[in-house]
Formats: sequence, structure tokens, C-alpha cells
Amino acid sequence: MNKKVKISIHGNQFLIPSESIGYDTYNNNEPYVYMRAKLCASIIKQFVKKEFPNVVVSATSDVYSGGSSVRVNVCNPDGTSLPEADFKRISNWKYILQGGTFNGMYDIYEYRDDSPTTDSGTPLKYFPSYVFIDNKPAWDTVPYWLNEIVNEGRKFGEETKYMGTKLVEKVQKALVEVGYQI
Repeated sequence: MNKKVKISIHGNQFLIPSESIGYDTYNNNEPYVYMRAKLCASIIKQFVKKEFPNVVVSATSDVYSGGSSVRVNVCNPDGTSLPEADFKRISNWKYILQGGTFNGMYDIYEYRDDSPTTDSGTPLKYFPSYVFIDNKPAWDTVPYWLNEIVNEGRKFGEETKYMGTKLVEKVQKALVEVGYQI
């Protein structure tokens, strides 16, 4: 059975799998939170869903030989970008959950030198190398195609824009009829 543990980071509550809690054998078995890429993606999604319930959010994580990364896409249900203030609040999680930054001047990855903790003082360790947060829908999703139809219509003039808007309305109606929430 997969148990969940509640943690708090920067005043926000998150549910994480109990397997994410490790014990440092070199430090009297002190507990720590193993911030692997999948967990960081989950934390960002939980934050967005709690703070911005009408925003569409998708997150993926990748693990590879040189590290790991998280990619998060946020947008409105129709595929348009979020207001800058909302996106800025979400994109701040990049700096909270990323393991360091790439320094192009010296062609090196510089690890973070702070020691982040949960609000209760439990250390957070082993972050993903990169966190990317984009203010646009994920490729090949319903919001992506809704946005593409309307924006492509704008490029080709008012008549096409009108046809694109009507098509979007029909697609949205059909999606609601099959149970998709917009």
C-alpha cells in the first residue's frame, strides 16, 4: 500500500509518497526528503491545482545519465497563456526545486550551495538538475489544439478567425458532452 506523507514547503502543504523519505546513515539516521524529478513535478502540479484551480497543468520528468529534469506546462483551458503575475508565482518553484544552474561562461553546472528544508526543518536533498516551466499548453493536448485553431485563424484574417472560433466552440461542446472538463 502506497502511504502518503504531508510536508510543508514555503507555507504550502503537499502530499508525497512515504518512499520519498530517506534516512541519512552517516548522520544518525536523520530523515530527509529525496527530491527526485518525479516528486518535484508532483509538487509543482499540486501547487498549481491548489492555487489556480482553473489552470491546466501538465508535468513530466526525465532521468538520464547526467542528471534529471522536470518540464511543466501551464495554460488556460482554451490554451492561452496565463497572466504574467500568475505565471511568475508558478515559475518561482523552478528556483526552489532545481539542483543548480548551468554557467555558460565556464561551461559548468554549478550546484546550489544552500541547504533547503521543509518548514519543519527536514532537509531536502538530491534535486533534479533542471526545472523548465512554460506558459503554454503541452504539445498535442486539447488546449494546444484549441489555441492553435484560434491563433492560426488570426493569422489568416477575420473570416478564418471566425471559422476557427466557431470550430473551437463546437470542439469544446463535443468535449463537454463526452465528459472532458474545460
